[in-house]
Amino acid sequence: MKSTWLQTAIAGAALLAAACQTPHRSVATDVDPQGWNSAAEIVVPNTDTLAQCDLSFFLRFDPRFKDDTLTLRIEVRTPDSLLFDEPFLFCATHARHPAAIYHESATAYRRRVVLGRSGDYRFTVVPTREVQGIEAVGLYVETK
Repeated sequence: MKSTWLQTAIAGAALLAAACQTPHRSVATDVDPQGWNSAAEIVVPNTDTLAQCDLSFFLRFDPRFKDDTLTLRIEVRTPDSLLFDEPFLFCATHARHPAAIYHESATAYRRRVVLGRSGDYRFTVVPTREVQGIEAVGLYVETK
């Protein structure tokens, strides 16, 4: 009887541990919704140097943000201090939501990326012009 209870407890713990691990994660930072025009840093900790992942930027915004595109400057700094900088055209979708639900839009950034170094990858995001209504900017990381 005791061993059955112990086996059930171990199986339950294993299921919970497996359920807590997901190939999807997101990291975000708040920005000034009154007028975002400064750098926002998104830090993505990495321990898996072999897996491929898809990266998508997302914006959370309020009704003041009406644009369908927004040009962003993306700077990526790797754990070993390599630096990559480029413009990125964010294409926003405006779906109808109840008032209590945040508006959010995501755009694919890179597919099948391998983050080859352990440590923090730092994504610095800056709009090329001041924009109102953006509350947060973030990055979805989906491991394949």
